[in-house]
Amino acid sequence: MKLIQSLITTVLLFVGLTAWGQTFSESRSVSGYVITDELSNSLILHWNTTPNTTQFNIYKRGINSTVWGTPIATVAADVVSYTDTDVEKYTIYEYAIERITNTDDRFKPGNIYGYSYLSASIEAPAIHNRGAIWVITTKLISDSLDTEITQLESDLAADGWNVYMHSLAENVSVGDVKSFITEKQSTIGCDAVYFLGHVPVPYSGVFCDDASYPVPPDGHAETDPNSHCGAWPADVYYGDISGSWTDTEASLRAKRAENNNEIGDGKFDQILIPGKVDIAVGRVDMSDLPLFGMSEVALTKRYLNKVHKFKVGGTPLANEAIIENNFTGADEGFSSGALADFYAACGDNSITQADVFTSSESKDYLLGYTCGAGWYTSCSGFGTSDNFKTKNAAAFNHIFGSFFGDWDITNNLMRASLATEKLNFNCMWSGRPKWTTHTLAIGESYADVTKRTQNNINDYQTSFFRNSVHIAMLGDPSLRLHAISPAQNIVATANANRDNVTITWEATPETDIEGYFVYRSHRKTGRYQLINSTPITELSLTDNDPYEGTNHYMVRVAKKQITGSGSYINLSLGINTEINAMVGDVAQVIAPLASDLAVYPTIAEGYIMIEQERNDNVAFQILNTLGTIISTGKTKGKNTRIDVSQLASGTYFVKAGSATYRFIKL
Repeated sequence: MKLIQSLITTVLLFVGLTAWGQTFSESRSVSGYVITDELSNSLILHWNTTPNTTQFNIYKRGINSTVWGTPIATVAADVVSYTDTDVEKYTIYEYAIERITNTDDRFKPGNIYGYSYLSASIEAPAIHNRGAIWVITTKLISDSLDTEITQLESDLAADGWNVYMHSLAENVSVGDVKSFITEKQSTIGCDAVYFLGHVPVPYSGVFCDDASYPVPPDGHAETDPNSHCGAWPADVYYGDISGSWTDTEASLRAKRAENNNEIGDGKFDQILIPGKVDIAVGRVDMSDLPLFGMSEVALTKRYLNKVHKFKVGGTPLANEAIIENNFTGADEGFSSGALADFYAACGDNSITQADVFTSSESKDYLLGYTCGAGWYTSCSGFGTSDNFKTKNAAAFNHIFGSFFGDWDITNNLMRASLATEKLNFNCMWSGRPKWTTHTLAIGESYADVTKRTQNNINDYQTSFFRNSVHIAMLGDPSLRLHAISPAQNIVATANANRDNVTITWEATPETDIEGYFVYRSHRKTGRYQLINSTPITELSLTDNDPYEGTNHYMVRVAKKQITGSGSYINLSLGINTEINAMVGDVAQVIAPLASDLAVYPTIAEGYIMIEQERNDNVAFQILNTLGTIISTGKTKGKNTRIDVSQLASGTYFVKAGSATYRFIKL
C-alpha cells in the first residue's frame, strides 16, 4: 500500500504533457465497438490493436449475469474482430474484450491488461417503464420555479418514470432526508432520487486515518502541504438503504473544516459503501456559485430549461466524444475507461483527443473526458470554473483531478460545469474509480450507470477506490444519451357511450421511425400501461378498454437507434392528454393495479410483460374467464416476459399480488 500511496501522490501532482500517441490509458483500454448483421443474426465485435499486445480474450454473458466465466474465444494480437453468431434478436448480451500485453504492470504482479465492455444487441427492446423517481427540492427552489418544476415532472413521466414530488422543509438534516427516502422506498418505491437545490450533503470517510486507505481518492496524503484527508461528500448514503452507516469511530482533523470527521459530528465513518446501492442519486445544486453573477434560482432555471430542450430533441449533438488527457504519463491510465466506453457508445473513429474547450467551439460533442492536476476550481490543462461562464465542454462530462471531486465548496469546478447555458447536463469525477458507462449505449440512463459504478467491486476492471463513498453524479439522473423529437398535438375523443376512446396525434419530425406506442394511466405522472405491443405507423388508435372515470393517454415515438454497441429501440418523451367521465367495465380491472406493477400489452399475440419498480420475486397467475388457473410463476427482476403464444384466443387475466389485469390473446 505504501508503494501505491507514493505513486498516487506523485502522479496527481505531476502533469504529463506528451504528444498524443501510445499512453498508459490506451494500454489499459480496448477500443471495442459492435456492428450488427441482421441478415445472419450476428454481432460483430471490432477493436484496435496497440503495440506490445500478445493476445485478446473474448468473454460473453447475459446482461443480468454477474459471472464472466471462461473466454468464448482467444485470438492473436493482430486479429481485430470476432463474429458471434450465437445470438438472438431483441436480446442484450454483455461482452468483455481483454487485451494481454508483454508490458509489466507496476500496480500488481504480471503484465498490463486492457479492457472494453460492451452491452450489445440487435434491436434491444424499448424500455417503457423506468421505475419510481422522487424529485426532492429545497423550499427556495420549489417556491421559485413552479413552472419549470411542473415541466420537469411532466418530462420525467413522459420518459417512463413513475414520478413523485417532495419539497423539503427548512433546516432539515441529513438524517431527516435519509429517513424520508427510506420510508418512501419501502412503501411506494424509489429507484432514483433527483435533488434540486442545496439539499443537506452527507460526508463520510476517514481517508488517511484508515489503515487500508492511507490516502484520499485524489492522492494528497497527510504529509502533503495540501492534504485532502478526512471525510468527503457522500450522496451515496441516500441511495444505500441496507448498509450500516456509523458515526462512532472516526476522529480526524483536516486541512479544510468540511473534511473534519469526529465521533458524533454527523459525518460517517465508512470509506467503502456498506450495502448495495438500490437508489441512484443525482444532484443539481447551483448554490454558492457567485462567479456567475446569477442567483441560485436563476442558474437552476437555466439548467432545467436547457435539459428540457435536449430531452425533446432540440439540441442536436455530434455522435462523437472528446478526450483531453493531461496525465499521459500516469501509469493508472485515468482516461482508459472513457476511451473504452466512448467507443462503445459512438462507434469507430468517433473519438477526438484534443483540447476540450477549443474543440467544443466548433462541435457539440455527446461525451467528454478530461483529467489533469487540479484544485477545487480548476483542472490544469483543461481550465477553470470561470471558463464555464462562456464555454461548453460536452453534453455529458467525465472529469478527474485533485481536489475538485470534493464538490461541496464555493465555485466548485464540477458544479460550475452544470451552470453553462447550452450543454454540460451531467458531470462525474471519473478516474478513481473509472466510471462504468458502456450500458448507456443500449438505452440505460445515468441512474442505471451510477448504481452500476457504485456497486462495482469485482465485476468490471476499473482502478483504485472502487465501491468508495465519494462516487457521485452531479446532474439529472434520468438523462439518457439519445433524445428524439416527440409526436405533436395529441387529442382524445370519446364515443357516444363513453366506453371507448380514439386517440389521434400528428407525426414527429423524426425520419425513419418504427412507429408509435400508446399508453394509458390513472394518473398523469404515474405509471402508464402500454396498449399496443408493437409500434403502429398510423396516427390514431382506439382504446376499447378505458378505465372508469379519468384516463390519461400518452404517445411516444419509437426509433431504432444505432450505436457503437449495436441497436436498440429508443423512445421519445411522450405527449399526453386526458379525458374524463369514461365508462369502464369493472370486470376488466378487478382490483387497482399496484403502484409498482405494470402488465402489458392489452392485446397480445406471442407474449405479455410484467414490469415492476423493484427486483422483487412476485408470484403471478394467469386465469381464464371462468377463474381457472392456466399457469403460474414468479417475476424475475424488473422485467418478466411471459410466453402466451400457446394460449387459445380469448380473454385472460393476470393476477399478481392484489392486482388483476386483463389481456386479450389473439
